[in-house]
Amino acid sequence: MTDPVEVVDAYFAGVTAADPQAVADLFAADAVLQNAAGTLTGADAIRRMYENGLAPGAMKPNPKLLVVDGENVAVEIDLIANGSAVALADFFTIRNGKIERLAIYSLTPTDGRLFDKVGVDPDAA
Repeated sequence: MTDPVEVVDAYFAGVTAADPQAVADLFAADAVLQNAAGTLTGADAIRRMYENGLAPGAMKPNPKLLVVDGENVAVEIDLIANGSAVALADFFTIRNGKIERLAIYSLTPTDGRLFDKVGVDPDAA
């Protein structure tokens, strides 16, 4: 899969399915993920974050219209996270069928607190 839209669709399918390995497999080895809790670098750190944060039924993303410009994809998301509504915007850079960069922006300060526990690499000290 090399089409950026297919990669982003697979990302949201993996999050919805609570499949951290499927999500992590979409990232390049040297990928960077930024969220309200900080920056994670490398596929292993990103995988650990998703293993820590994805529980069955916990995350239900409802992505809106994708805005695609070559290898860049932007999308607003209405997310149900552990029963609470959260408004986010994701900005992906896709190269060679892998996510090179994902920046997740919280659209409100309250929504950003979601990442305090689930947006971190639990092995980072």
